[in-house]
Amino acid sequence: MKKLLYSLFAASVLLTSCDMDVKVPGAVEVPDAIQSVSGLEKFRNYAYNCLRSVSAGSWVTDPDLQADYYIGLRGNGGRSSRQIQGSYLSSSSETSDKYQSIYSQMKSINFAIAEGQRIIDNGLVADEDLLDANRYLGELKFTRAYQYFYLFDHYCQPYTDSNADQKGLGCQLVTVYDPMIDHTQYPGRSTLNETLQLINKDLSDAYTAIKDYEEQGPAEVTTEIQKPGSAYLNSATVRAMQARVALTTRDYNNAYKYAKEVTENPAFALAQGNDYVAMWTTDQSSELLFVPFADASESANAASFFDAYNYISEYPTRVNCIPTMYWLAQYDDNDIRFDAFFKAMFMTVDAQPTAAYTMNKYAGNPTLNTSSSNAYKNKAKPFRLSEQYLILAEAAYETNKSSDAISALNTLRAARITNYEEERLSGIALRDAIRLERGMELIGEGFRLRDLARWGLGFSRYAEYGVMASGTVDVAELFIANDANTVYTPGDYRYTWPLPYDELQICPALAGQQNPGYGN
Repeated sequence: MKKLLYSLFAASVLLTSCDMDVKVPGAVEVPDAIQSVSGLEKFRNYAYNCLRSVSAGSWVTDPDLQADYYIGLRGNGGRSSRQIQGSYLSSSSETSDKYQSIYSQMKSINFAIAEGQRIIDNGLVADEDLLDANRYLGELKFTRAYQYFYLFDHYCQPYTDSNADQKGLGCQLVTVYDPMIDHTQYPGRSTLNETLQLINKDLSDAYTAIKDYEEQGPAEVTTEIQKPGSAYLNSATVRAMQARVALTTRDYNNAYKYAKEVTENPAFALAQGNDYVAMWTTDQSSELLFVPFADASESANAASFFDAYNYISEYPTRVNCIPTMYWLAQYDDNDIRFDAFFKAMFMTVDAQPTAAYTMNKYAGNPTLNTSSSNAYKNKAKPFRLSEQYLILAEAAYETNKSSDAISALNTLRAARITNYEEERLSGIALRDAIRLERGMELIGEGFRLRDLARWGLGFSRYAEYGVMASGTVDVAELFIANDANTVYTPGDYRYTWPLPYDELQICPALAGQQNPGYGN
């Protein structure tokens, strides 16, 4: 594999980067009660803005930077060092800003859910509008579930049977809008099961409402909803989210059931060959279940992923970090993902010429590029069919359905590797192949850190590389030492992010509930 990596430099073409994280507009003002379906629709639109935010930029890239994929280069100004070294404090903006942003967004979402339910229950919605109202309510509940799951998956310790009902390990559950209270009056942390029950109930309600609309709504609308790349939630996306939640909590039976339903949905199919490679720039593919809306007029709200790895203003001569040789070497010579994800590049690090492969998975959608500051942005891709095949494979293995696990793994590999010959693995070899494939397919999409935590694994970073082109130095000589030497042990406290210092100071109910390893 390394010989191929060297030779690919001859044909490399350099690309430029994108800039800032996506930002959600301020929450809708809520001084007055919702009086109509059109009023509810405004909040539904806000919910989609929230989904676009939480599935983009550093919300996605930070967890993967923290895992074993990347090492930073000297002279990068410390960009991403806190993530890569896992040196978060409770006051770190990378973690505290996300936590506080979700609870800020949740105020409007909670208000809209309560008001939407009120106007439906009190008969204030005309019969001809009831289907729309329930759909909007379902979309709002999905958004709340997605937000709480982000908190659950990053700020709560990994779910196990032994800790599921332990008080103070779950999320602060706030589901009622009350303009008279602020964070000082928020409750303490729930149990993991209590948080999970809220997430699952919201997703169940969302599925029912959205499925009803798909079956009874106007054909010209429902057809668009159920197409790949829909900007609106469909029932397949809700099922995909349910599968993701079930896998995270080791509910393998439900993970299998939901993922199998999604993979068997005839509306979606794994992208093949060049279509898969193109997906990362066109943001269009048969395997995209849901793609939050963005166009050139809203390019400021399109997603930035590329700048997590590369300097915007000085790319391609400087980058922040690069994928390790270990991960580069995992891809078969015929694997289309290599060209889709990585780019050979010459650069200068600490005044020394070097060459390496950079992360190029989100190379930018030209249709979103209206200026140099908007170059190389992409639409978010929070749900892809390939993730569901990987969930199906893992859940099938864990429930002793080896044949289904092998089939799911081979189906995905056949879509990614030219002339792939199927393998019939078993036992630990099958388990490890599924885990490796998950790491290869989902690199840069935010899953790796908590996958390692769920599997009870630690990690160290492979810090060897090699001279990639004549006249250059081995990039490994230019790695940030602390990045390269970071080691996680199984159960490492850093797999779970800290609660924000400010929240701990102002909310008495959080006393003693900081995650282990971060003090009080």
